[in-house]
Amino acid sequence: MRKLALIFLAATIPLFFTACFDANEIGDFAYVSLLGIEQGVEDTFRFTFQIPKSTGGAGSSGGSGGGGDTEGGGQGEEKEKGTITIEAPSFFSAIPILNSNISKELNFMHLEAIVISEGMASSGKIGELITPYARFREIRRTTKIIICKGTAEKFIKQVAPYSGELVTQTIEELIKNSKKSSFFPVSNLNDAYDGTKSTYHAFFGTYAAINEGEKLPEEGSVYEGGYRIPGDYYAGDVPRSNGQKFEFFGTAVFDGDKMVGKLTGFETQMMMLVRGDVKRMSFTIADPQKPELVLPISIKEVDKLKVQVDIDGDKPKIKLELGMEGDIAIIQSRINYEKPEMKKIVEAAFEKYIEDGINRTFQKCREMKCDVFNFGHSAVKKFLTIPEWEEYNWIDKFPNSEFEVKANFTVRRTGKMLKSMPVLSTEGKE
Repeated sequence: MRKLALIFLAATIPLFFTACFDANEIGDFAYVSLLGIEQGVEDTFRFTFQIPKSTGGAGSSGGSGGGGDTEGGGQGEEKEKGTITIEAPSFFSAIPILNSNISKELNFMHLEAIVISEGMASSGKIGELITPYARFREIRRTTKIIICKGTAEKFIKQVAPYSGELVTQTIEELIKNSKKSSFFPVSNLNDAYDGTKSTYHAFFGTYAAINEGEKLPEEGSVYEGGYRIPGDYYAGDVPRSNGQKFEFFGTAVFDGDKMVGKLTGFETQMMMLVRGDVKRMSFTIADPQKPELVLPISIKEVDKLKVQVDIDGDKPKIKLELGMEGDIAIIQSRINYEKPEMKKIVEAAFEKYIEDGINRTFQKCREMKCDVFNFGHSAVKKFLTIPEWEEYNWIDKFPNSEFEVKANFTVRRTGKMLKSMPVLSTEGKE
């Protein structure tokens, strides 16, 4: 018996010290950081894969197929990116084709974003694109969704950070900064999967474009005054010189799985405010006493967001009330807005600014027949059962809705000065 036990141990012990014969090492993979999708020419889709050269994938020294795109920017091992583009009937048919062309196996565990061309997004095929990715184990549901102007291939090839960070790090930092400005929303794969089939609200994504940094006019008339709403641009149109070539600005709006329009950066701010997705924002309004000058307002708190939806046949009635507190950041005119009676003038002006902005954005979304505000989540509470809600068809009723908004703003602080003093001048005096 003892002899049999020893034989058994001698036979089994080595098994505990053997490695998995089919295990893969980290160095065996080419990790994809960005994936671009657009309409194909000779096949259904065109896919663009961006792979850090340090992984030994496409475009790396010793690798194959990348073409060695070096659009500048970045430091360290990811200073340059390799891109490879292929046409195929589906995402999963493209992968084995590429795996036969590059030296390492494609891996999507570190995929930062899926970039979809505006043309592809407007085709109504987003649904058949998103579903496979949502099921694919290697792609996280938190992977960002970006809708770009022009081609996804060109956009990805020019995604090179200006300040030296890695591409993935730059995108993460931009997303972090968006919470302060709210000039563009942040959406991910899970949002797209749920939103394109939702009966409550419309899906929306980050709108992006290439901006060569050559938008500043070199000639023209000298500025003579007037107020322009800050951030009232789409991605690619922001007037600036230099900087990185890609920018996120505005919102791509979808009706089901089809992109039907977009919001500017300013309109996106209004949308985010209504949704309650932000607590701190910055705005710049015209000075109520001197409209040729501006008055920056810093919102420190957004609360008391109240949404009331009354179902009245084919015309729902939506009432929105929101409360805000904030600071007057700068008083350019040097008018004494520190006085209580003068604060009220600023408060009234800012309330009108917000109400006009929200009404403008609501009207635009109503024309697009897209509820990006989540009003449907308040409307569904009026129904006892899901079949009743589905029969009502909120998506069809929303364009006919009546809307009323009331903003309440309180100035909390006016800076470190107790009293602003006007500029004294002898101009015009004898």
